[in-house]
Amino acid sequence: MPAVFEKPLAYIAYEDYLVLERASQYKHEYLNGVVYAVQGDGTQATAGGSQTHARLIRNTLMALHRRLGGTPCEALASDMGLRIDAANSMFYPDVLVHCTRIADPDSTYALSQARLVVEVLSQHTQRFDGGSKLAAYRQLPGLQHIVLISGLTQAASACHRSGDNGVWSSMADWPRGSTLALPGLGIELPWDEVYAGVGLD
Repeated sequence: MPAVFEKPLAYIAYEDYLVLERASQYKHEYLNGVVYAVQGDGTQATAGGSQTHARLIRNTLMALHRRLGGTPCEALASDMGLRIDAANSMFYPDVLVHCTRIADPDSTYALSQARLVVEVLSQHTQRFDGGSKLAAYRQLPGLQHIVLISGLTQAASACHRSGDNGVWSSMADWPRGSTLALPGLGIELPWDEVYAGVGLD
């Protein structure tokens, strides 16, 4: 039976979700009172993904890390949660970039600010990542860029928030083989580094 990613597991308050999440061996995301499995389906969904998914996260993280050296920004992978108060949600982006000082890194499990979020899409997550989660991300103040990278074929898209009026652009294709400008970070992300050695056509 195929996994249904958007199947709700429970309706609970955010504070109760946090208590359960910190005690759980599995990752779950939270959107307006509903808890969702990060991967797979049902209450036994695991946080793991395919090797292709892991390679795309690694490549993207490394490419961003190299370019952010010497800046106050850093790239983090999916262990770090991102809280969006305006959308009453918390997610685990596959990659995020934040530029804020974390007072206590050892006890910080979720951020409330980010400049960039990247989601690697799978067969089971692409509808949620490109739908409800995308809409919630757009409500995060300070977020400048959202990038969706396919883990099924070499295809990606991105949207950006205008610095002048704060309006989000429509999600648009990232042309294959090109470099994606991320002016909110002052860097560019090369397609060839993201998909290097992944094994997708």
